[in-house]
Amino acid sequence: MPKPIIEFNKIPITVLQGFLGSGKTTMLNYILTHNEGMNIGVVVNDFGDINIDSKLIKSQSDKQLELTSGCICCSLKTLDLQQAIDQFVFKGSNIDYIIIEASGLAEPRDLALTLRTTLGQKVRLDGIVTVIDAENIEKNAAKHDIARDQILFCDFVVINKVDLVKPDKIQDIRQMITSFNPRVRVLESTKGQIDIRLVLDQDLYKSRPLLTNDASIDHSGDHSNHLHEKYTSYSWTSPEPLHPMKFQDFVNCKLPTNVYRAKGIIDFGLKGHSRKYIFQLVGVRPELVWENWDQKPLTEIVFIGQDIDKSLIKKELEACIDESPDKQLESNIELKLPKKADL
Repeated sequence: MPKPIIEFNKIPITVLQGFLGSGKTTMLNYILTHNEGMNIGVVVNDFGDINIDSKLIKSQSDKQLELTSGCICCSLKTLDLQQAIDQFVFKGSNIDYIIIEASGLAEPRDLALTLRTTLGQKVRLDGIVTVIDAENIEKNAAKHDIARDQILFCDFVVINKVDLVKPDKIQDIRQMITSFNPRVRVLESTKGQIDIRLVLDQDLYKSRPLLTNDASIDHSGDHSNHLHEKYTSYSWTSPEPLHPMKFQDFVNCKLPTNVYRAKGIIDFGLKGHSRKYIFQLVGVRPELVWENWDQKPLTEIVFIGQDIDKSLIKKELEACIDESPDKQLESNIELKLPKKADL
């Protein structure tokens, strides 16, 4: 059973957004019924948006809908966003994860800014996922700024309903997406069915294996025309410190877009003031925070994505190894230290 590289104390939040009719509620329902044993707190506009089978409903109140799967939904019809989040983060709560389903007309700029700057000390933003309708995204993006902004302000785009369009149109949609957001990570789905381990934080899988090499999505029912994507993970370790500027260049410019997530511990040696750096990448968004070492410095990173070229990543990372670890950064280079870890 693999040991997690990092343990976060805060409850992670994922946002599902998408234009009207994109299928985000269908995807949310799929996640709730394929939740890998997690207790998920869900924030929705109204309970009516969650069309879970009545057999799965354990109890209901004005503010919460409790499901037999261990998931609980809070409605923004009776609570504001902060109140809804507070329903899940009280002392003794057994919630593992929070999902916010944003309104199809919610302003993605404002939502992204709010979540990234004002979340409390007990929760953290993991990722923003935009669900798009493969049949109508080109029309929606041409007519509505919100549909374009939802692609621009996110970490992942899920092209939903791929079974309803021809493969060449999927390629056109991918080109349109990358014209708006060149580094965004793109997934495909039918009826909102995705491997939730890609859009929900990997640390939640402490008690179960991470993605195994070439593990594919398990779809129920007959989806013979659906593209069954395969996902892989790759771990890299180095006892030698990395050069911070080379690693930054690797993350910003050389990391392939088919790597959806990455996280680990980085040793920058003397150039990193002999501190431990905790690295996390969610879609297009890298984060780096520091802590003091509690053991011998060692760089350990795991990458998760689709059809990862392990040899390429290995080559790029080896190029990041510091050739002069006993020297400070050059005098004309300032390493802007990230904030201290508050996980």
